[in-house]
Amino acid sequence: MKRTCLCAFVGFGLMLAGCGGRAPAPAKPAPAVKTQLAVTRRVVVTLGFLGHAEAARTVQLTARAEGRVVRIAVRDGAKLAAGQRVFELGGPRAEAARKALEAGVTAAAREAAAAKERLAQARRRAKAHLAAPGELAAAESGAAAASARLARAHASLDRFAAALMVTAPVSGRLTNRRVSVGQSVAPGEILAEILEPGSIRIAADVLPRPGLKVQPGQAAEVEAGSGAPLGATVEAVQPATGVGGTVRVWLTGPALGSLNAGTAVRGRIIVAIHEHAVTVPAPAVVRDRAGRPLVYVGAKAPFVRTPVQTGETGPGWIEITSGLSAGQPVVTEGAYELYWAAFAKQFKAED
Repeated sequence: MKRTCLCAFVGFGLMLAGCGGRAPAPAKPAPAVKTQLAVTRRVVVTLGFLGHAEAARTVQLTARAEGRVVRIAVRDGAKLAAGQRVFELGGPRAEAARKALEAGVTAAAREAAAAKERLAQARRRAKAHLAAPGELAAAESGAAAASARLARAHASLDRFAAALMVTAPVSGRLTNRRVSVGQSVAPGEILAEILEPGSIRIAADVLPRPGLKVQPGQAAEVEAGSGAPLGATVEAVQPATGVGGTVRVWLTGPALGSLNAGTAVRGRIIVAIHEHAVTVPAPAVVRDRAGRPLVYVGAKAPFVRTPVQTGETGPGWIEITSGLSAGQPVVTEGAYELYWAAFAKQFKAED
């Protein structure tokens, strides 16, 4: 009985000893960190835009005669030289008009031949002193009039034939074609337009950022597909803002001549260049709970928490505009772990 009580007492004592306090938690290992030096690089500051190509100057191609489009000599968007044939008109009505003009030429040619023969006779009669008074003068006048009528008939036929061949009055690029082969047209009807060289521009909508301003003369890069970007320049900035605060600008440049009006484009406008900007790898920048950027500076612990101001971002890097100098080491791996370890230490939750 005594032995049993003694064992129970010892057991109870051991239980009390076990409940008398908690064993200390093992210390958490310090975060593994890596550092790199802040470096300088050339940073190009840009504003993106969306837009479309449009024609600044065009010349209209119009039909000069009634007819049917029987041939389109060039493809849409083709470069044209002044005088180059673009459309050919024909059809039953045009053919009927041509035959009528040809008949007029034939009739005028017969009249001219007859008047010429009368003039020859009058000259022979005058030479033989058999001509009546004024006969030679009348024959000469009639021959001249008949010859003039023949010339006008030929000119009318030539003008009509030329009117059926619609040619480019200026060099440029064919655009906005409005007719197809087989379509009937009337005199004065617009068939297509010609973009004069250098007349293509980009109407672009830019969303500005605080401190960044679009100005005439700034360079731009225009993307219009899978090809290389086209160089352009800001020509003008519209004073009024558009929907959502966008700014409408016009971009021009010789390279834009390869675009067709209406082509959708995108790109960027270079608004500033920072030649020796301080940059760090993107993982080095930590945002605190208020969204303020900071970095941890130092080659080894203890690392100094340093507030910074950020600028442009690129593939894998962030520009630091203040708070850090080139050549300073910053934590690039483990920066957030350092931040949250310090945060947990400062704001320890109650048990």
